Amino acid sequence: MTKEVMAVYAAILFAAIVAMAVTGWRRRISSQVAKFSQPLEALEYFGELIASANGFYVATTEAANHLERIAAYGLGIRGEAQILVFNEGLLIVRKGERPLALDRAQIDSVSTNQAVIDRVVEADGLITVNWTQDTHKLSTHLRAVDSTGRAALLEAISKITTREASK
Repeated sequence: MTKEVMAVYAAILFAAIVAMAVTGWRRRISSQVAKFSQPLEALEYFGELIASANGFYVATTEAANHLERIAAYGLGIRGEAQILVFNEGLLIVRKGERPLALDRAQIDSVSTNQAVIDRVVEADGLITVNWTQDTHKLSTHLRAVDSTGRAALLEAISKITTREASK
């Protein structure tokens, strides 16, 4: 009888912890939805394809705090992605999730990084794209599969960001 009672208590405790985690995640999404509108899923005008690479969408975070994951609008889910840089912006086609499109006017800067939230890679292994959505500063972190693709993406994103700043 004691083992059965302990098993029931453990199951109830586990269910309570899962319910608190789900409630916290939903509360986080609600507060983030109130801060900014849904990002684009496609660019209005793509222009010429400058660079593309297969890789991973790692996370979108607050620009000032790379430990604060953005969960709203499906941005909290990590996964495989195809990263496309066009004259008019950046398109991240994520496997199993909504695409994320950043118009070049939204992109503030691009840099490399080694760590974000729960992901640590080799030095300069992550591409960090800093952008603005409704005056809210965000950073999207990407990982290209190979170093050649990473270099091409960095150069292309820098090019469209620089071109926008020079207008």
